[in-house]
Amino acid sequence: MIQSGVFPRFRWVVLAVLCIVTAGSAMVMISPAPLIGVIAQATGLSLGEVAGITMGTFNLFMAISALIGGFLIDRFGVIRVWLVAIVLLFLGAVLVPYVGESVFGMTVIRAMVGCGTGPIMASAVSIAAQWFPMSERGIVTGVQGFSVSLGIALGFVVVPGTLQSTGSWQAALAWMSVTMVVAFIFTLVIVFGPKAPTTFQAMSAMADSKAGSSADFKRSLLMAATWAGIACAFLNSWEFQAFNDLTPSYLAVEPPVGIGFGPMGAGKFMLLAQIAYMIGSILSGIIGEKVFGGRAKPMVMIGALVSALCCFALKFSGVYTNDSVLLLALIIFGFFASIVNPQVNAFIAKNYPEHITGKVAGLTMALCGFGATIGVAAGAFALHATGLYQMSINIVVLVGIIGCVVGVALNPPKAFRSKE
Repeated sequence: MIQSGVFPRFRWVVLAVLCIVTAGSAMVMISPAPLIGVIAQATGLSLGEVAGITMGTFNLFMAISALIGGFLIDRFGVIRVWLVAIVLLFLGAVLVPYVGESVFGMTVIRAMVGCGTGPIMASAVSIAAQWFPMSERGIVTGVQGFSVSLGIALGFVVVPGTLQSTGSWQAALAWMSVTMVVAFIFTLVIVFGPKAPTTFQAMSAMADSKAGSSADFKRSLLMAATWAGIACAFLNSWEFQAFNDLTPSYLAVEPPVGIGFGPMGAGKFMLLAQIAYMIGSILSGIIGEKVFGGRAKPMVMIGALVSALCCFALKFSGVYTNDSVLLLALIIFGFFASIVNPQVNAFIAKNYPEHITGKVAGLTMALCGFGATIGVAAGAFALHATGLYQMSINIVVLVGIIGCVVGVALNPPKAFRSKE
């Protein structure tokens, strides 16, 4: 590979814009979540119906668009795809006051938001491969993981504050369009800035025909490493989304079903877990390079196993009756769960030809979306069937352990080494 000296300092501007675009899209993505009760009361729908329309629709279309977006990124480039995605997210926010009270209207809006978010979430791998040397690509994917958590955390604070200021849930959601205006402006900085450096991979891609690029992607689908990475990311998304969905209520509701901290107490514990997730995401690339020599396998396996063990610990009274121990378990879970997906994305950026990184990352992100949806559904079904959280926790633990085992197969594919 070309040495890091060839890569311009402008790459750090590109990384900052990636952070802004990702965090902004995450704010629009999460914006209905803290207002589900308010929206249900205003529209006469049930909480489940509002959650299904706003978040269920979003997850479905995000998964689909991540897959399609990966192909579009490889065909048209990251920046062009970003601009279209940002417009979709802007419209998905600004149109809420006009059609938001309609079930059909809100479904369309959240589908637009999902279609805009998917390609953005799948873009970090291509940014890393095009702009950054091998030793820095894990940092890029870690920064995007941090940005997602940052956007979600900001959404949980800004949206209720905007509701309080405006007195309207529709206005509160519409104001999130400002984040997309900011993202659009910063993206234009990249449009008029220096072009991505030409790496050996890029020159190879220009020399290849479309059939050759297609052949490389098909070849990647026959590799155990590709599906190991996809499986690890899928299982991590299942584990983390189920944890985020079920743990707040497990902490909040009264015994014997839950622990009994109440909504406010549970919220404080989960906020600290989210902060730990943000820190883990940003440090994952640095730790991966400095401690593990850029190898994703040990990071993925350790992240999956430790997070599973911390989740298992929540079942025991010695943990949940001691606030300090409980908080430590949640923080460790958040930190270690956060390192898996950024390391999988870094693995793709480092080991696959640049001209197919968008496709491989898009496929991975698409299946992550389905993994998150399945994780929530499985946990909810177990809770409904047993009336307790123990089985739901067991499922999450099992998924984490399986993720650790699957990580054994995360070895750099030899077939593409000649293309580096």
